[in-house]
Amino acid sequence: MSGTTPPKIASSPDHLSFECVQESCGFKGEECLCRPMHHHFEKAELRAARTIELNEGDQLAPEDFPEPVVFAVLNGVIAVESHLSDGRRSLLTLRFPGEYLDMNRADRHASGEVVALAPTSVKLVPRNVFEELLLLDSNLRRIYWRRATDIMHQQFDHSSDLGKKTPTERMASFIFELRNRMSIPRFVEEFTLPISRQSIADYLGLRAETVSRVLKSLEKEGAVKLIGKHKIAVLDFKGLRKIANGARPRLSNHR
Repeated sequence: MSGTTPPKIASSPDHLSFECVQESCGFKGEECLCRPMHHHFEKAELRAARTIELNEGDQLAPEDFPEPVVFAVLNGVIAVESHLSDGRRSLLTLRFPGEYLDMNRADRHASGEVVALAPTSVKLVPRNVFEELLLLDSNLRRIYWRRATDIMHQQFDHSSDLGKKTPTERMASFIFELRNRMSIPRFVEEFTLPISRQSIADYLGLRAETVSRVLKSLEKEGAVKLIGKHKIAVLDFKGLRKIANGARPRLSNHR
């Protein structure tokens, strides 16, 4: 385990209560993971699942666990990170509350580790248990594949953004990505940026100072309003969408 602080195991092997206890859990209502686990499995399988608490910056790798596991993000944000030989970091994919990450498959497709970008709670489910659960529960299976498909298409969009869009266009697109993946209603203008500006920069292929400059530029244009360091409000959805879609002159492509 590479993080400076070992993750805290929030549930012991004999703690078999899987009722939702966190109001901020990303698996709400029909997307609840705990209820079908409790319904379909006996104590032995239930004991195999754990909830862990991660601090910002904690890292995990598949070899940290005795068997392949699936991450179910309850709250917070995790990412798969990769570093170049000179230390530059890239965040290859993000996972938000209510989303899953198969650590073993992530490791095979990216030369990096999983890192928490904020204080985060995740449920670790052995992959063999998770795959059996998907076979047994048709509702969970439907929700899982819908989420997986959404993330796949979002990754396509993100790859296109990195290759074709200016920093301002990338930031505008990222704001909409955040709102969509955090399930923020259209009528809610203000929301909290869940990760640091450095992490935003590493995800968008920019420098942290460029992220700050672009946000201030969007605020000057009246598209958004910055509220302190960690909150933002979208004031002009239509204008911001035009920027995200590249519907204006490309004045700069500096990183």
